[in-house]
Amino acid sequence: MSAPNRCPICSESAKWIKVESSSKGFSVGKAIVGGVLLGPFGLLGGALGKSKETYTCAKCGFKHEYDAF
Repeated sequence: MSAPNRCPICSESAKWIKVESSSKGFSVGKAIVGGVLLGPFGLLGGALGKSKETYTCAKCGFKHEYDAF
């Protein structure tokens, strides 16, 4: 899920400030799908991890991490 249009705390139309981007570790879901589709080599797909972005609401300062697309 990417950052919502409205802040869940102050309910205002949010102006999000991107604070940080990161890539998390092993993704079990990607490993399972890769293993089913490509066999043992597909399990390496789990090592690709997940990309996340941290945003802060410019109005109230609410901070949360969302999936990057």
